[in-house]
Amino acid sequence: MNNTRLKYGTNAFLMTAVLLAILILVNVVVAQNPVKWDFTKNKQYTLSDQTKQVLKNLKTDVTVYAFFKDGTTSKEMVKNLLDQYRNVTRKINIHFVDPDKEPAIAQKYGITDYDTVLFISGSGPSEKRQVVNSYDIFGFGNEPNTATFNGEQQFTQAIIDVTQPKKLKAYILQGHDELNSIDYLVTFKNALKGEGYNVEDLNIGQAGGIPEDTALLVIVNPRRDFSDKEMQALKAYFGKGGKAIIAMGAEYGPLTEKSVNELLSTWGVKFDNDAVVDPARNYFMDPLSPVPQYKFHTITNKLDLSNLYVVMPMTRSISYAEKPAENIKIEQLLSTSDKAWGKTNFSSKTMKFENGDIKGPLSLAVAVSDSKTGMKMVLVGSSMMFTDKIITLEADRDFLMNTANWLANKTTQISIRPKSLEFNQIFLTGKQAAVLFYTTVVIIPLVVWMIGGYMWYRRKTA
Repeated sequence: MNNTRLKYGTNAFLMTAVLLAILILVNVVVAQNPVKWDFTKNKQYTLSDQTKQVLKNLKTDVTVYAFFKDGTTSKEMVKNLLDQYRNVTRKINIHFVDPDKEPAIAQKYGITDYDTVLFISGSGPSEKRQVVNSYDIFGFGNEPNTATFNGEQQFTQAIIDVTQPKKLKAYILQGHDELNSIDYLVTFKNALKGEGYNVEDLNIGQAGGIPEDTALLVIVNPRRDFSDKEMQALKAYFGKGGKAIIAMGAEYGPLTEKSVNELLSTWGVKFDNDAVVDPARNYFMDPLSPVPQYKFHTITNKLDLSNLYVVMPMTRSISYAEKPAENIKIEQLLSTSDKAWGKTNFSSKTMKFENGDIKGPLSLAVAVSDSKTGMKMVLVGSSMMFTDKIITLEADRDFLMNTANWLANKTTQISIRPKSLEFNQIFLTGKQAAVLFYTTVVIIPLVVWMIGGYMWYRRKTA
């Protein structure tokens, strides 16, 4: 009997030892090669493609000072996010400072508000700083009782700002009833700034031409002709290798002015005088808001692989020569389904296909380049997708920013950008809070204790 017990005891000991050895080995492997899964609904523990690219391409160290009171929810959210940055690169040095306990540090950097994050790169005369305030990090959602956490957007933009050697100049053309950057393009303008551009409005006549430092020109739905001198300035700009985004939407009706298409005729491309209807691929069953298919291109590839789509309300189609000049390259970026058509009669009371309409599939965005001059432009059939109300839909912002970066040869910044995280807030009345407290803190634990006591008593008396 004793020998049997000894045998089983030895086997149990050996099995336990082997199991412990396996567990220790697994822990060592996991510690050296950590694996994480993010099951949260809004992927709050997963960095965007753009952030990862920016961090992996860092050439200089960035020091981060986060000024938060200890024990606050806001500090924990920011800490969790910055820890993810540190997991990608060791060039990010993070310091959390409680302004109440270390006021000298806050005073040194001129920080007067809680929940402020400071990014610093370089030292001495070459030092660059970028402050991200609490109202930039935390905001209100579009729906009642919701809040947003915009930390990744703001922090990644700040890192770009302090590490980019030189900001490129982008101008948004004005003076011809275009969509202006004050009433319609605020989000688009800020998005360009977040990509590292200095952005200003430009009136060609007042400026006496297109500035020499122009890295990107943005033209969004001009409704009046360019003057002869403005046309000359535009042709000279593109003749020297200029880069531009040109958008002409259909929301204002037929094209009555010839200036944009007159300019584009140099390269054998034009905006059609139509409004695109796509009953097969559209946004929320609105055939006048096509959801186009991607074509293979540096601008669109990552969006396509990520199954993100763009929305193009009130868009025109774009036509181009099948065989352009030898030095001209025209690449289709976005296309409708083959069920779509271009409605040419803007006064028609039906959206059905009629004589004179343009049969699909139709091009909604194309890239044009000239190998002789270095000119590059992207033509977009929808101007509404640039506006504050539409640019935040789906991947519109990503498509437009990827377009800008492709034009400016900033291909490392062609990516999927971080989104704001939205959280629902629950507001309880005093009575509701009391019910919740007594239910979770008193009643449920008491029931569990009573059940446990009953089970203990039954086993004792059995």
